Amino acid sequence: MTKFDFLSDIQKPWHYMDVEQVLAALESSMEGLSYVNARQRLRHLGANKLPRSRPIGKVLLQPLINPLTYLLLGSAIYLQWNRAEGWALISVGILHSLAGLVISIWSIKTKEKVSRDRPQRRQNTPSNSVIVLRDCEEMEVPSRDLVLGDILVLREGDRPNVDLRVLETSEDLLVNQTNLGGEAICAKRAELTFEEKTPPLECSNMIYAGTEISTGTVKGIVIATSRFTQEQAALIKEKPFSVIHSELRQLRQVWIGMLLLVTTTAVGFAWQRGITINAMTAAALIVSTYPQNLLRIATQVQLLGMCDLAKQRIWVRFPSVLDAIARVTKIVPIVESDVVLSFDNLSRAGIEWRGLIRASEDDAVAFSEVIGIETYSYFDAPQARIRQWQREASKSSQKPLKAVAVIGNDIEDIPLLRAADVGICDRTCRKELQDSSALILPKEDFHYLPIAILEGRATFDRLQRIALLTATSSFTLAVLTLMDTAAGFSIPPLQLIWVGAIATPLVAFPLALEPTHESLLSQPAHRFQTMLRPSNYLRILLAVTATITAISLVFWLKYQGQPSLFSQARSMAFVTLGFSQVFHACVIARQSVFSNLPLILGISFITIGQIAFVQAPWFGDLMSTVPLNGIEWMISILSATAVFWVQELIKTS
Repeated sequence: MTKFDFLSDIQKPWHYMDVEQVLAALESSMEGLSYVNARQRLRHLGANKLPRSRPIGKVLLQPLINPLTYLLLGSAIYLQWNRAEGWALISVGILHSLAGLVISIWSIKTKEKVSRDRPQRRQNTPSNSVIVLRDCEEMEVPSRDLVLGDILVLREGDRPNVDLRVLETSEDLLVNQTNLGGEAICAKRAELTFEEKTPPLECSNMIYAGTEISTGTVKGIVIATSRFTQEQAALIKEKPFSVIHSELRQLRQVWIGMLLLVTTTAVGFAWQRGITINAMTAAALIVSTYPQNLLRIATQVQLLGMCDLAKQRIWVRFPSVLDAIARVTKIVPIVESDVVLSFDNLSRAGIEWRGLIRASEDDAVAFSEVIGIETYSYFDAPQARIRQWQREASKSSQKPLKAVAVIGNDIEDIPLLRAADVGICDRTCRKELQDSSALILPKEDFHYLPIAILEGRATFDRLQRIALLTATSSFTLAVLTLMDTAAGFSIPPLQLIWVGAIATPLVAFPLALEPTHESLLSQPAHRFQTMLRPSNYLRILLAVTATITAISLVFWLKYQGQPSLFSQARSMAFVTLGFSQVFHACVIARQSVFSNLPLILGISFITIGQIAFVQAPWFGDLMSTVPLNGIEWMISILSATAVFWVQELIKTS
């Protein structure tokens, strides 16, 4: 136990304790720490600075600290020892790890680019030096040298980067807490204490990082530094994972459950027939159907959307905001009675305009008739009305997915901006207002909103199509494995790995790089609320059914129970399976395939690979295939178009 272990417990209810108790808990005094004691605490606690974003070095080390890496490595070594294709598992694992590292590094670089291009949100950056009491004297020290127990002196205009328990105040002390979502101006007093469960911003004996001393002076004791401050806790809460990330996590859980079910069922079929299931087939199925890097891709697609908006001078605060923008069904501007408004008609996109006006209810009704949208008085419980609209938007769903956006332009609008799913302001607004908004427009012009909504929907659409293609491939491989086991056959593991772990990602990821399609703004809003909706389940079911039916017909029509034709039938089925992924990607692409260079390259690589795996003798031995003639190739490829025509039928119906 070290000398300063008592400083590790910083989650104490400081607002509940009186001044003497706080000083005793931190082993400090009204005269401040000694210089020696402060330096010792600094060495023990570290500098008062925010941690840097995860450096590239840690990203590179991430696969090495993941237990799944060693599980895959151990399984591959075991299978290779037993003369299976364990090397293929290692190769695919390395390939996907490298792809994940590239996406992660790309995301870091994209995030840095967005940070450079957008205006600074936290413009109330504290000064580099502060006044503290050390050895009973006031002295100026770098703010990074502040430690727990330091006595800090703040004056008008100061912006602390630490949390303080107030010790002494002047009579005219007022603190601005709008940056944290609190009152614009509030008084602070040292002698007050509050109940333990009192919300932080209601504690008038505390001053938090991110606030500003409006008038007066105050002396306080430091109770939290760096990432442990209330401001950083608020920022973490403001950056939740988007709904689409949560849904992708749910899909991943479904995939894991599906893999366990398929493996168990295949073992049951094998046991019933008195054969031992191929462990390599089970391992290949898991590797080829698990959604590798899907969450990383989702984050990168959102960051690319932020970049696209930044080029048009529209700044998004967090990647998850794009997901909320896509789900907006109501836009609520807060306006003055004499303002001239011009709204885009977004009814074709399923979006309604509702207004809040700083006027009486009668004036609001009159204003509604003039501008043609429902307008309500700002002075009639606006937060309750926002919550009511949020409930109305989600009453048809068990989850509150549909979002409400609020456009504010005054300090008193901050609570409404924070209550909304998407808070919006423009760059001419005050810094506190920008800090409380999720979306910042270049100027007070509502015509920028359709641009932001379109980009949000495009981001959602890209991720949805990637997920649909990946899910279809995974379910197809799982069902084929079950059918093969039930029929007493054994699908070659390398074929599973090629189609699921290599071919599918090659045609799925380029869909994320497609430009924004204007038609998305004319589609109904319900299509952008969730990926987990019945229509998508139907798409997956029909695509899986079409692919499996085509593969089964090609195989059985060629095989017809003749053992001598089994190799040709299986090779034709493999070609059909591989090209089905290509045609599926082509049919769900929003833009022409020829305008998407990465997709063309992916299709070309898959085509060359399919030809080599079937026609080249060495590859044929590896993939358990035999050469096919021209007619067999034509039949296989034409059968693979089944998924294309099924998806086209869904589009036009």
